[in-house]
Amino acid sequence: MLYIELMIVLSLTVVNGLLAMSELAIVSSRKARLDHMAKEGHRGARTALSLI
Repeated sequence: MLYIELMIVLSLTVVNGLLAMSELAIVSSRKARLDHMAKEGHRGARTALSLI
């Protein structure tokens, strides 16, 4: 039972780290660069602009 709890805590910690990295990447990106990339057809840039 202890191993299951440790695996759950470790998994949630990893997921939290991934979400924090994603948030930091979106917040620190330059809007002008995202606009340019969106005009070139990058779907990810359009998605990031909708989140800002």
